[in-house]
Amino acid sequence: MKARTLRVFWEPDVAGVDNMRRDAALLDTCAPDAAPTLRLYTWKRPTVSVGWMQDADALLDVEACRRDHVDVVRRPTGGRAILHADEITYAVIAPRSDARFGSSVAQAHAFIAACLADALRALGVSTEVSRPTPDPERRMLRHPCFTSSGRHELLVDGRKLVGSAQRRTDRAFLQHGSLLVDRGHERLVDFLRDAARDPDAASALRRALGRGTTTLREQLGRVPAFEELASALTQAFTARLGASPAQSPSPT
Repeated sequence: MKARTLRVFWEPDVAGVDNMRRDAALLDTCAPDAAPTLRLYTWKRPTVSVGWMQDADALLDVEACRRDHVDVVRRPTGGRAILHADEITYAVIAPRSDARFGSSVAQAHAFIAACLADALRALGVSTEVSRPTPDPERRMLRHPCFTSSGRHELLVDGRKLVGSAQRRTDRAFLQHGSLLVDRGHERLVDFLRDAARDPDAASALRRALGRGTTTLREQLGRVPAFEELASALTQAFTARLGASPAQSPSPT
């Protein structure tokens, strides 16, 4: 039965535009009776992703990104800007009819957070779930994602380790997020227009990213290999779903 299978893709070292295209394609082609998919990947080179509601030209110094060989892509999900570097990224795609993920955005976030927490616990990291302050006027859209926590994101002693975003269509949903392995994400400040115009604001953002986030290197005292992280995540998701992993070739 499809419900007892979890399609799994392990895809290290993929270009940013291809990562976003593959996530979007998996969402667009997810049928109501499809098995859920877990895609685990890293980025070929540092890449800033902006949420679908953000104005990349207003937010970023695109020329500085080009000069430093940093790619810029738009995510199919919402949320705020992230510099993808020194991380493993997960993507979960499933039909909205799959009851294991619940019937709402919040329930899907909670289920996926529990899977992520299980994987981190197996690696030796204990986490808690964030309880964010609402931002109904979207004042934080110009701030980096990792300066604050969204719903059901994972923290260690109040510091963010995993950030996530979700998009839902009539048939399916996509949730993807970043698990920080090291501190490369902090370089985002170098590419923000607001930070370039205001050195004090840049310093404040760097401090916020420094004190508001943690990494697997800090928690474990080492940098786990992609295969170790992907294996722990795959095992955690299959266990909670009651499914068997079906390794698949990379989507085109």
